[in-house]
Amino acid sequence: MAEIGKNVIENLTTAMYENAYTVYREYIQNSADSIDKAIAAGVVNEKDAIIDINIEYNKRRITINDNAMGIPAEMFVKKLTDIADSQKDRTKEKGFRGIGRLAGVGYCDTLIFKSSYKGENVESVIEWDGKKLRDVLADTTQHPSAADFVDDITYSYQNKANVDDHYFEVIMEGVIPESDDLLDKAVVIEYLESVAPIPFASWFIYKSKIYEFCRNNNLKIDEYTIQVNGNQLFKPYKTKIYDGTSGSTKVVDEIKDVEFKEFYASDGRKLAWMWFGISKFEQQIKPMNKMRGIRLRKENIQIGDENTLGASPKFFKESRGNCYFVGEVYAVDSELIPNARRDYFKTNATTKEFEVEVRKVLYNELYKTYHYANQVKKAFQSQTDYERKAVEYDKKVSEAGFVDEKDKEKAKKDLETAKEKAEKSVRTIELREQDANENITLNRVFNEIKESYRPEISNTVISVDSVKQEEKNKKEDKKYLTQNLSKYNKREQKLISKVYSILQAILPKDMADMVVAKIQEELSK
Repeated sequence: MAEIGKNVIENLTTAMYENAYTVYREYIQNSADSIDKAIAAGVVNEKDAIIDINIEYNKRRITINDNAMGIPAEMFVKKLTDIADSQKDRTKEKGFRGIGRLAGVGYCDTLIFKSSYKGENVESVIEWDGKKLRDVLADTTQHPSAADFVDDITYSYQNKANVDDHYFEVIMEGVIPESDDLLDKAVVIEYLESVAPIPFASWFIYKSKIYEFCRNNNLKIDEYTIQVNGNQLFKPYKTKIYDGTSGSTKVVDEIKDVEFKEFYASDGRKLAWMWFGISKFEQQIKPMNKMRGIRLRKENIQIGDENTLGASPKFFKESRGNCYFVGEVYAVDSELIPNARRDYFKTNATTKEFEVEVRKVLYNELYKTYHYANQVKKAFQSQTDYERKAVEYDKKVSEAGFVDEKDKEKAKKDLETAKEKAEKSVRTIELREQDANENITLNRVFNEIKESYRPEISNTVISVDSVKQEEKNKKEDKKYLTQNLSKYNKREQKLISKVYSILQAILPKDMADMVVAKIQEELSK
């Protein structure tokens, strides 16, 4: 008869998950399942159901509590000591393998489960000795079977309770120093805001459009009230996109709308659906923007992280592609089953179909979208660049603003080059507008970019003051900048002009113009 050794317990605890924060996700998904049952049974109202997390750093204690079904006393010990023997329905429930409850035992000295079931006057309690678990696992001379090992490190008992109480509580006592991150409230909140099945924040104005899409298509987003130390959590999506370079809070783009896609299997079953934001796609979204990238979710619990779809060549033609977007793919088919680590789906025929269908959008359509946006931006930029250069040139002509003839000729050539690019861009814009007329996503992108590049200046408009100045310059025979320095003689003006030319030769254009302007200002005093 085969015997399962103690190491399987290690494999199902700390070795199972990529980081310690996973313990929160595991206990939250179990509470969410219990809340669903409690609402269906009329034990609790949906608006009153809550998952309450309390982090006490000084006491090195974490408590996760829900006011859902609880577990009947006669079933409590078996449910909390049986391993990988869950009776949950994997097609309907979030946690179904029967191993998630072990997640916390490797990170604390004592893992305690408490529960009371409505109609019973007892509180059932079981304690797992995490310290002893680690000691036995580290002792190479001890080789208990997995069953004996569990019996040796668990202790159960009962307390009196109110007959109307119904709850389940997880307590991690004595969180070990190596797992200090679990007690960092700010980091835990940031993790759960991404992963947990919580509502959108009120400031994300497109949430109502997402909910409307769900109502119209018979879809549901599982959402629960989850608190950390009394503060309710929300998905931190925002409409503004920030630069994020060296702590900058400069807004570089903005989500102007959201679009939806649905994915179907060959037999017509709905596999998944998604929403994603429409912007000008100015640049890759920086990490400071929470919730960047297209995220994968099942029952509104995140699968993997922001890179799960973006890092896979199955889904994005370019690894950078995912960072141009915000959005979520919600898997809905019952055969899209999260694997034990919950970083992707179990491999099966439905998963393969899902990959094929989602790829059509992410690999092809979204790739085309941000590249299309770049083409449109460059075309409009060519036109605004030409307009700006034309106004600058006319202004310098009217105000005798060129250093010398060489400076004037260079500016004239730059203007001609800009004009050629602007003329070519007209055809590019026409073609891209034709594309936009055939594709609703590209149409939205085109219009957003077009609106942002509305000309603020025009090379056909020269102010009355500029015209008067030009006429005055002609009368006084002024052509170049230094001729405005009337208190200097022609020889001195020529020397100053030579200095200006040297500065233009050795400095970048913007810096040279700034230095020359400053010198001109000082010499004019």
